[in-house]
Amino acid sequence: MAYHIKKPSLLNPAIDLYYAGGVRWTDDYGDRKIYAGESEANARIAPGDGRNGGFNGASVVNEG
Repeated sequence: MAYHIKKPSLLNPAIDLYYAGGVRWTDDYGDRKIYAGESEANARIAPGDGRNGGFNGASVVNEG
């Protein structure tokens, strides 16, 4: 199954932002980074050091 990461925009919470890789977020669904497994996407949100930076409010979404 495929997964992606999304979060609401800080400027307009009605707009979803999708993680595109690196430090990039996009509102274009087609540019989102796709993960093969849920655990891989969850690991990106919580890097393990107690800080998740730009991933505040983000969630992993199942594309299936």
